[in-house]
Amino acid sequence: MNRRQRIELLKKIDFGDIDGYGDPNLDQYFLDNDYWNRITDEKTFFVIGRKGTGKSSIYRMINELSLDKGYIIINKDFGDFPFEKLLQLDDEDFAKPNQYQTIWENLILNIFAKSIADYPVSYDDNNQYFEELNNYAKTCLGNIVEMHKEVVTRTTKTALGLHSNFLDGSHEAEKALSIGSGENNISMINATLESLIINYFLTCSEDRKIIIQFDRLDDNYNQYQNLEQYYHAIISLFKVAYHINQEFRSKKIKNAKIVLYLRSDILKELGKRDAESARWDDFSITINWAIVNRDDWENAKLLQMINKRITATLKDDHINFKTIFDTDDINLRKRNGVQKDVFRYIVERTMHRPRDVIQFCKYIQKEVRETGDLYFRTIKNAEKEYCYWLVNSELANEINPVLKNTETVYDLLKLLGSRPFSLSDFNDRYRAVRGIELSSENLAYYLYDVGIILNIDPFSKPVNIRSSFRNRGRLDRNMKMIVHPGVWVGINA
Repeated sequence: MNRRQRIELLKKIDFGDIDGYGDPNLDQYFLDNDYWNRITDEKTFFVIGRKGTGKSSIYRMINELSLDKGYIIINKDFGDFPFEKLLQLDDEDFAKPNQYQTIWENLILNIFAKSIADYPVSYDDNNQYFEELNNYAKTCLGNIVEMHKEVVTRTTKTALGLHSNFLDGSHEAEKALSIGSGENNISMINATLESLIINYFLTCSEDRKIIIQFDRLDDNYNQYQNLEQYYHAIISLFKVAYHINQEFRSKKIKNAKIVLYLRSDILKELGKRDAESARWDDFSITINWAIVNRDDWENAKLLQMINKRITATLKDDHINFKTIFDTDDINLRKRNGVQKDVFRYIVERTMHRPRDVIQFCKYIQKEVRETGDLYFRTIKNAEKEYCYWLVNSELANEINPVLKNTETVYDLLKLLGSRPFSLSDFNDRYRAVRGIELSSENLAYYLYDVGIILNIDPFSKPVNIRSSFRNRGRLDRNMKMIVHPGVWVGINA
């Protein structure tokens, strides 16, 4: 296949959205890694991954597979959730950072109650617990669609605690609730709702399967006025989900669960504030696409992901990434003159995430459409646009809440240069800038954790590079460091 043919094929490819949340063709090129079984059937409560690793794609596909699998999946999107209102509903009976557990528990239990009532099955007719939950849901919750938002907006904080405004004080509401003589104290409501829901699942058929999923809990992460309160709210949510799921497990209830999706960088922040978070590890799956070993490059999951998108568009199993991006013809070369594989070159400028690779390919496609050519300069021009996006869109969203003054940090990175440097070099350059809240050493560790700085042994053959997204563990202070090549291009673009 000659270059002109490859250019025409590249122009036609639909690489899809960088965010699977709303991609209309996700089902055609979703790369499954046994997520259904791992999330629904195994002891998974939490799905963790960096921004751009495909959490929302998994969240969507679990829902789309549910009908064939016989599950009811209740997906709740927190992208426009009233977090600022929730942060006013702390329960003073709990010490920080646990003070939002009452409202979260009420939110989850109400979703379960409404789901049970909204999707009745034939054998519920004679179930006394179903009757109580159904009566409560129909009388108090009505036809509400966005239950998770309504619970927060209809809750008020008083001197006597948190109170639900779903109840109108009528005889029907009292009868429907059968909780605390009809009082609307949320703690009392929670106690009875939890008991009713557990007893319902103990007595209903095992074919009755309900899973509640929460996604985009971190969507507006960098906009919250009080970030510390936000962390406390998410810690409380994780504890409530953990508690309810463990209650189900202890009673051998396998047909009900809550699954939370969260960014790994935020989970790390939670761990700094609550030592109990370590127990969540056994109930989490971490989404990681990183290519760790040299042998993995030939059939990497990232390569499979992009090939599936190419195949879905061109309807030809014989045409893939390496067919179109012919390494010999494009002729990318390193400083020492050695030719570089195009796929490897692209991935090494990224954080090893699907979003990165898709975005880089879309910038290449844009450059090809504008210039009508595809060679090493095409890749280099696209690289500048991709790296600018990486630094100013992706990384900015992740690091701004922690670093605040990112421009000063970028000035520090420019002072360090593109060559390997030591921790003492980092400390020297740090003293030359002003306005960074973190100490020099804490900043170095943080920049490594988010992938902006890499460890490097420039004298090994081949060069040994460690990163937070490819290797376990923290920054090795005894190794040299280097600014991530994609970040370096981005801050100088």
